[in-house]
Amino acid sequence: MDDDRCDVLILGASFAGIELFHKLRRSRAGRALKITVVDRQPAHGYIPLVQERLCERLDMASTELPTARAIAQAGGRYVIGEVTGFDVDARAVKMASGERISGRFVVIALGSVLAPPPGLAGREHLLGYKFAGELGEAHAHLAGLLGGAEPPVPKASSDGSAEHPYREATMKASRRLVVIGGGISGVELAGELAHLAVRRPAGWHAPEVTLIQSGARLLPHLSERAGRRAEHHLRRQGVDLRLGTQVVRVMPGGVSVMGVGGAEDIACGGAYWAGGVRPAPVLAAFDLPRTPGGWLAVGPTLQCFPTPRPSRPDIFACGDAVRVLGGTGEWPTMQRAIECIWQAAVVARNILRLAAEPAGYPRGVPALQPHTLRTDFPHGVSIGGASLVVYGRLMVDNAAINTWFRRFLMRQYFARYT
Repeated sequence: MDDDRCDVLILGASFAGIELFHKLRRSRAGRALKITVVDRQPAHGYIPLVQERLCERLDMASTELPTARAIAQAGGRYVIGEVTGFDVDARAVKMASGERISGRFVVIALGSVLAPPPGLAGREHLLGYKFAGELGEAHAHLAGLLGGAEPPVPKASSDGSAEHPYREATMKASRRLVVIGGGISGVELAGELAHLAVRRPAGWHAPEVTLIQSGARLLPHLSERAGRRAEHHLRRQGVDLRLGTQVVRVMPGGVSVMGVGGAEDIACGGAYWAGGVRPAPVLAAFDLPRTPGGWLAVGPTLQCFPTPRPSRPDIFACGDAVRVLGGTGEWPTMQRAIECIWQAAVVARNILRLAAEPAGYPRGVPALQPHTLRTDFPHGVSIGGASLVVYGRLMVDNAAINTWFRRFLMRQYFARYT
């Protein structure tokens, strides 16, 4: 099959991909480019508040960006499909459908997946929840678990003494939810699940919630003060915190852990992984430089082949799929939504700079703009009925203001592209 060729081919349409398209379309030179965006889904939910979408505190439909429609309305082409490979020399992506799409410039923004380490026994029993397909499955599971009838009660003993204790224990176990990971994602999910005791969809029961963190404190990448405050808010909302505890096995009806008190099995109706992300699996099939951890390795200009002089200057990568290498080693970028947006702006400027040159660069590849290293930015941490904003050692603990502001940012994000 012949390639379907464009000027700019963007793989991935989440935070980095949609922002790159937006930046290119804002300039006169960018509007002259034929841009194709490839993604496996036509719409993208707002990931920073995904835990509130899961628990129906926020409506699913109104917190989703109609990405395909937004790009089509701005004059781009949107291809819905699964990427299976990438031909570096031809700058062409291979699709599961058999289609090949090539571009003069290619930008890989395929991102990451929320996934546990490959060595965790029973990892297939964990629930993902951050991205479109897995969020739908996790929501259906949660609605079935909390909205279903009470579990059957076994036949009581002759004097009736065993009925009520067994029934209570069975109900608590079946509606206990375990969250693995005490970073921002885990704290937010545990808090939102616990908040179902206060506010929940009609017909739902409130769950019991356990949060498991391998480290000695919560929010290890933020200040100790923020970690202590998060612990206070979670305990106040009834979350069973297990600090210094490692999950060693996941089973269909529970998890096995090793903590300060030794080994223990925790029965539950479902366990969520919130302990970190990994590179999108398809990146392993791309013949592009990668770090030992499997992330795409780029230079400061966000080119995949940056040094000593770019041999393939037209291939870029940005977003949380990448790690920037330059100077003494890997840059400590934040790997957050705001970082994706900043990187997309740099890639847009560099593509426009290269597009102004004749194909093949007979005068040489021009100097491009490097990404600016920013090692911190205010963090919003929603904790059910509480909400923190943390910036370095500074912290604002005001649920009303912080919750309103995070929703305001979400509305601004949608308005930017629609």
